[in-house]
Amino acid sequence: MGKAARLRRERAEGLRRGRPVHVVFTDVDYERGSRAHGKGVAPVGPEGWVIGRAGLVHAEWDGEQLNFTGDELIEGTRPASAWIEAVRPARLVVGHGILTSDLRSAVMVTDVPDRLLARTVDTLALAHRLRGKQYPGGCNLSALATANLGETSKTRYPQWIPGLGDLGSPNRHDADPREDALLVARLWQHMLTERTLAWGSSARGALGANRGGGGPLDEQALAELTGQQRQVEADQWRERFRFGRILHPTHIDAHSFSLSRFPAAVLPSPVQVRDIAERLRAGGEIPAETVLTDEELFTACQYLGPLQHIDARERIADGRKLIKLLRENLAWALWSITHRDWINEHWYWIRRGKQSATAWNKVAEMNDEKARIRGRLWRLVG
Repeated sequence: MGKAARLRRERAEGLRRGRPVHVVFTDVDYERGSRAHGKGVAPVGPEGWVIGRAGLVHAEWDGEQLNFTGDELIEGTRPASAWIEAVRPARLVVGHGILTSDLRSAVMVTDVPDRLLARTVDTLALAHRLRGKQYPGGCNLSALATANLGETSKTRYPQWIPGLGDLGSPNRHDADPREDALLVARLWQHMLTERTLAWGSSARGALGANRGGGGPLDEQALAELTGQQRQVEADQWRERFRFGRILHPTHIDAHSFSLSRFPAAVLPSPVQVRDIAERLRAGGEIPAETVLTDEELFTACQYLGPLQHIDARERIADGRKLIKLLRENLAWALWSITHRDWINEHWYWIRRGKQSATAWNKVAEMNDEKARIRGRLWRLVG
């Protein structure tokens, strides 16, 4: 018997005997600049999203119920690799969108080991597959929590407000990602104890149409949820990633397809981006003691729009120079990465500008300062 088969048998026997299994539930938040929002703006695939922080909830599963044992908030520098390292010890890692978005973002800047994929469960991917529709409408965490747990505890955060425009993902920074991780845990436990899954209404079905449905979970679904059998989307993750498609039969995104050719593991060290960072440091725009890792340099590429992001990674792969536009935009991304306090303060005032003229005046002042900063950066790297 091979090692993998033996581990699967031990996990199954452990569940039958009531031996606790360490499960980590996780939710990831993304930084501003990671994806495009707003009217008429083309969406950016997860390969271009920037991981900002992650919430973890630890629990022991004895086959009947969860015993919560602790939680973690992963933030600070290099959150992608810190998140991957934090979930490594778990026997099972569960997230809503972890295979469909979170790991797709992480693999662009750091390594995602096969042994982690083997222990990963994505409740979004599973719900979408079981529902059998082209798009995962009614399968988001809020919809599933409402349909299965009878509550709407997941807060929705608007990203487009008339008069303010695009607020981006940092509008969620008032929330703790551990709250959503706990909601994932409760949904996962419900699916196992009730052995059923109900789908919520999609956005178009809010007034009565397409109001979901549901049904019992078969033995394969239960085995995937408990890690006794590898989830289909986890087993095929690398193959699907290479073709820009994780959910089936959702259409292939052209930008994701192009970016999926250039995860961090297959690229050389991004010396072109490091050269920009060194120019900024020599000019006093980056703290002298700061030495950026390859992960942070690749993360700067994720702040670019999809076409520029693809161009930057292609040039890194081929060893070609970066054009002026890429150098300028990467300079601002690198400055943002190394000046998180300023960036966070900027978004703090933006979030409050709708209700306060004083706050909006502060935003205008900081926007003027931003323009001056970018002018200095461009003179250094142009």
